[in-house]
Amino acid sequence: MNRPLDDDTNTATHSPETFDFTDIDPQVCHRARMSRDRRFDGQFFTAVLSTGIYCRPICPARSPKEENVRYYLSAAQAEHQGYRPCKRCRPELAPQSRHKTLSSMLERVKTDPGITVAALANSLNMSERQLQRQCQQALGMPPKNFLNQQRGILARKYLISSNLPITEVAHLSGFNSLRSFNQHIKSQYHCSAAELRAQKNRPVNDTQSFHYRLNYQGNLNWPLMLSFFRGRQIPGVEHVDESSYQRSIEIAGIKGWFKVTSLTDSELKLNALNLEVYLTDYSVLDQVVNRVRQMFDLDCDLKQIRETLSKDQRLAIIVADTPGLRLPGCWDIFEFTIRAILGQQITVKAATTLAGRIAKRFGAMVSLPDNLNAKVDNLFPTIDSMMVQCFGDSCDKKDFQDLGITSTRQNTLINWLGFYQSHQQWFNPQVDFDRFVNLLCQQKGIGPWTAHYIAMRGVGVVDAFPAEDLGIIKALAIDNVRPKKTEILASAEKWRPWRAYAAIYLWHSLSH
Repeated sequence: MNRPLDDDTNTATHSPETFDFTDIDPQVCHRARMSRDRRFDGQFFTAVLSTGIYCRPICPARSPKEENVRYYLSAAQAEHQGYRPCKRCRPELAPQSRHKTLSSMLERVKTDPGITVAALANSLNMSERQLQRQCQQALGMPPKNFLNQQRGILARKYLISSNLPITEVAHLSGFNSLRSFNQHIKSQYHCSAAELRAQKNRPVNDTQSFHYRLNYQGNLNWPLMLSFFRGRQIPGVEHVDESSYQRSIEIAGIKGWFKVTSLTDSELKLNALNLEVYLTDYSVLDQVVNRVRQMFDLDCDLKQIRETLSKDQRLAIIVADTPGLRLPGCWDIFEFTIRAILGQQITVKAATTLAGRIAKRFGAMVSLPDNLNAKVDNLFPTIDSMMVQCFGDSCDKKDFQDLGITSTRQNTLINWLGFYQSHQQWFNPQVDFDRFVNLLCQQKGIGPWTAHYIAMRGVGVVDAFPAEDLGIIKALAIDNVRPKKTEILASAEKWRPWRAYAAIYLWHSLSH
């Protein structure tokens, strides 16, 4: 049931249908929204009867009375009941739900916005009838309605946060035609796509690229983040200066480029980065946005992390002196694993130089429009392209010769290509961490340091911790007496589950 709502101050009474949501505990939700507990962000949404607006539990607006509140598992569910998204907390930016069925559905729709109900059911290993029943029970709506609401939410995000043509937004959001897109936007948001777009003051853009706003919560020490990447930039592939990061990219054969700069949105009082993207095919746009968010750690709960680590007296000083420090990730996991292997027992600068040589020998050149003012022209090779070049006929290491890489490291790289090709499913944050580390350490030339480093920065495992790292040992030394590994691991127990962040803080402390 949808009805028009004029603005955020609308006082008309809103009376949605009610359902028995077994996964929603109103008392827990009430306490969470009153405390604005970030652990619940994305796990439910708060809708207000008197205004017709729905919010995240961390919304900074004044909390409404409990009798005027209804709780929903998803943004799609709230919008299906006629509520409109809050302009302050931006519900579309909330983290993904941990509800099993809902999370799986959201993940599937994210990768294929135009997916049908039948295909969605098949991807979840259930019949359409089962999906209908579970969706109705959990969300109070059939899966077809859920899919349409999610497409509308995605379209709104593109319209407000980018300058993509409206026809392109319709296609990327999963709509079959511009007509159905316009009809759905009008029905869901009670205004046209052009009117939604008018809510966003976008940067002037006369290139073939488009701009996208990446909002985040809490502090982000952007200069410090850039400094970290600047010391590790791959020549020809990445370019980092005092205010921006840019690089060439390739996803599923689609080539492109992006540039990230800091953006202050005083109107909405939101912290944000500006992402400028150029792609030869924008069908992978959502993947680019998600990867960049992970790369700069924009979705972490920094407040909770700092509170946990500050309980350690030694770390508390470093944490207090370094506001906004986050865990730098990576653009591509395969690329990062190669860099991690190259970085074993040599300096960061030397490893970066070697990575640049590999990119030049195995990677392709990328052609970009002149008006982008791009500072890169080379792509880092994919696992598939390196497998073809190294294993096409025979593998005698000749492809790695004359690059300045030791013979032992060449052997490690050759073995790693075959291993990574057949174990790509292991490189995801949901993997069993202990099994992941053990599996990597079974590979010749890969030790605990490399495995943990790949896990923390490549895969995004926030509890990974390279206890044998020389920098961490130095940072924890007292009166030049270095602690033993067992002592370091014992101290690190109190940093769980954020040991990867503890490592970043300890490394940063050495620069002072």
